[in-house]
Parts: sequence; structure tokens; C-alpha cells
Amino acid sequence: MATNVGAGSIYKLKIAEDVTLEQPSVNYDYLEYLLVGLHAGYPKKRSLLKFEDIPRGDGPINYAMMYLYYQYSHKASFYSVYQAPHITRTIQAHRVLKSWRETEATSSKRDHRGVWGTEWLGLDDIDAKSQPTGQTTIRAGRPSGFVEIDITSVVREWNAGYPNYGLLIWATNEDQEGRDIRFASKSDTDVSKHPYIIMNCFSTETNPA
Repeated sequence: MATNVGAGSIYKLKIAEDVTLEQPSVNYDYLEYLLVGLHAGYPKKRSLLKFEDIPRGDGPINYAMMYLYYQYSHKASFYSVYQAPHITRTIQAHRVLKSWRETEATSSKRDHRGVWGTEWLGLDDIDAKSQPTGQTTIRAGRPSGFVEIDITSVVREWNAGYPNYGLLIWATNEDQEGRDIRFASKSDTDVSKHPYIIMNCFSTETNPA
């Protein structure tokens, strides 16, 4: 869907696939959450998201922002606040370099035909780009609501012809035990909380020299 605002077109791209990666033999595409981080007593978690393909032929990309609905930071009920403290986590997004299927992807495999080079995807320019495209920080006491991550560089790469294999999100302190971060996935019954991208394309008339 595009809206012309007089300085190019604004598009909203819907989520197409998403899945949490936690264990090598279990697929979690049914979860209403996308999880990142490390909860005491459980494996660490990362998540994958893939959005609709970007439109072509509407001028260069001005900006692109990904929006994730932060639900809460999870502590198991049988843990004390000391066992699972609420710590600040910085969430980064990286462009994925290999194909995957949400109904089959796990921490070790992409689908029934292939595996990740490194479990949970290596940030090594093989499974995913080593450099993040953007980040956001979740601090203790942050209320639920949408957070924004700048993914302009990735969308420009997709616009230049690189395959759209989506994005990986992870917590930079994912090896530190605390609480895992929970964002709404496309399995959430409230569609208003689903992940999305807002993208602005310069029109040819407003394209700067």
C-alpha cells in the first residue's frame, strides 16, 4: 500500500514470515511472540522476520523503518526477580543471507534441505551480515508499544537486487542471563501489533541531484 505525500511515496510492508529460534530440533512458528535474549535455565533466543517484497520502479529509497511491538520482558513465575533480573538489552537487526521457511527453521536448520553455517545464524557474512543495519534498546520499566529500528541500508540493498531473505534480530548481551524480550509475532490475534516496515521512496520529480 502506497501513499503519496508530495515528496515521494510511503509504503507499508506487512510481515510475511517470522519465527523464533531457540532449539535445534523444535520449530516455534506458532508462538504469538518473537523472542530474543537469555532467560535463566533456557537456551538463548533469536528471531527471524521476512516482509513483503519492496515495490520496484518508484525512485530511490529515502528511509525504511521496521516496527516491532514490544510486549514485555519475560520472567518464569517459578523464578525470583534475583534469578531472572530485568536487564537492559540492546536489540540489533541484520540482513539474512540464506533462505529459510518459518514452518521449518530452528536454531540449527533453515528448512528441511539446509542448515545454518553456525547455530542461531552466524553474524559472519555467511548466514547473516556481520554489520547490523540498526538497533533499539529495551530498558527496565519500558511500557509496551512499538519500537523502531532503522533498516534503510538493508532495504536499499534489496532495492538494488539482493535477495529478500529477511532480517535476524538478537540481543547483544544474549549470553547474560536475565529476562527474554518478547515482541508480537504475526501469530498474535491482534493484527494491529504485527511487525511492519514503513518505507519512503523519492519520486523522480523530487529526487535530489
